[in-house]
Amino acid sequence: MNLKQVKNLLLFSLAAEAFLSSYALLIGKQSAVVSVLYLVAGLVFIFSVIKLPAAQLPTWREIKAGLPIKWPLQVFIVALAFITSRYWIDEIPLDPDFADMLPVMKVMNERFLQGNWRNIYDPIPEIWNGVRPIYLPAMWLPYAPAIALKLDMRWVTVGAVLLSFSIVLLMIRIKKNGYFGYGFVLVAGVLFWWIFSRNDVHSLISMSEEGIVIFYFVLLCGAIISRNAFWMGLAASLCLLSRFSMVGWLIPCLFYFVYRKDWRRLAFFSVTSLLCILLFFLIPFGWKTMDQMIALPGNYLAFAKQVWENSPEVYWVNLGFAKFYGPDHIAELHQTLIVLSFCIPVIFMCFCQCQKKWKLENVNLACFKLSLLVFYQFIDVPFGYLFYTGVFVSLVIAASLLSLVNVEMNIRD
Repeated sequence: MNLKQVKNLLLFSLAAEAFLSSYALLIGKQSAVVSVLYLVAGLVFIFSVIKLPAAQLPTWREIKAGLPIKWPLQVFIVALAFITSRYWIDEIPLDPDFADMLPVMKVMNERFLQGNWRNIYDPIPEIWNGVRPIYLPAMWLPYAPAIALKLDMRWVTVGAVLLSFSIVLLMIRIKKNGYFGYGFVLVAGVLFWWIFSRNDVHSLISMSEEGIVIFYFVLLCGAIISRNAFWMGLAASLCLLSRFSMVGWLIPCLFYFVYRKDWRRLAFFSVTSLLCILLFFLIPFGWKTMDQMIALPGNYLAFAKQVWENSPEVYWVNLGFAKFYGPDHIAELHQTLIVLSFCIPVIFMCFCQCQKKWKLENVNLACFKLSLLVFYQFIDVPFGYLFYTGVFVSLVIAASLLSLVNVEMNIRD
């Protein structure tokens, strides 16, 4: 296959992934089929990433050259996001009876701003008769400025999603890139409109904190592309201190550095990650809270059972394979999630490194995407907004690869 053919495959699989995670879910009662197709699209995307030359971040010259066409787009999406988000924020109040994530984080930030650091993870009597906060610092701390200024904290989520889209837009080379640039903008535009206009389907803007997670994972993806171990370590710690979904990538990433005898990057990545976790979590909140966070995955079994009993439609209107397991096999699903999340990325990395004839310049990037694909496909409770993190990672990867100079070159099968 030549470069153009693989880029075509990458663009097609990206479009399929974006469509299957959004509008395809509205097509009748076909979420089971859509879930399988979403996995296939993700695997095809990963195959394309492996086959292409090394991903690259745009140079300042390339960014500057694209500003005349991108600035109007940027202004337009900010205005559109503000108008639609304001509608959803006014229409849907923050109510812990419907979704307690943001209300819980609001109390955590209030305690933080009052200086009650030792009590941040204490039970909250006014929510569910004493719910215990379960959110890691990188998840709830970004909302502190909004709480301090007495703004609706959901504007932080909106801002994080907008920043993620802006990074993606800056990365793609639109002019002199054939249909790849315009095709990519079209795919990103469809996803943008879905997120901001169909909040009633996924609740990303009105009820969730996932915009913060999306932004962290976009940063980590960019750091992997840059091959800067310091930024990789910093971004990875932010991801770990918000969601556990990328934990399966950590061991293959370390193996990647070891296999290539890149001891300098290994040291920078490891030390930076550990220092950030130490400074942002362990020192201010202690080992007791760490033990509490480590025990969280085991509590998902009870939560998944509760969702099956009270809101089974969550499984049937969203992506993920939990629907195939059903309410009687929750424990089996959880075990599958743990085993596959750790084993598949390791097997993938080892297999790729053993292929001496392959030029695997994007193997770490592909492994990162694979770890997210596996985790979210087998997640215990597949809320719709969770899957957009993986789609944004695909957008960042595709932007860096579709912007490659379109010269003919053969890629061995």
